Amino acid sequence: MAESVRVELGFIGGGTTAATLSPAAWTSLKQAVDKAGEGTVELETEAGTLYVRPSQVTFVRMQPKEARVGF
Repeated sequence: MAESVRVELGFIGGGTTAATLSPAAWTSLKQAVDKAGEGTVELETEAGTLYVRPSQVTFVRMQPKEARVGF
C-alpha cells in the first residue's frame, strides 16, 4: 500500500490547515494548485472530505515523514 502524504495548506488571509492525503489526492491537489483555476477540488482525507479552492492557496508544505523508533 502506498504511503500517505501529510500536507499543510496556507491560504490568502493567513489561514492554514493540515491534512493527511492519499497519493492520488495529493496528485489532484498539486495539479489543481498548479493550474490555480476557479472552482474547488475535493480531497478525501483521514479526517473527512476537504474542499479547497486552489486560487486561494498561497503555499503547500509537505511534512517530513515522522521519525519512528522501533525495537
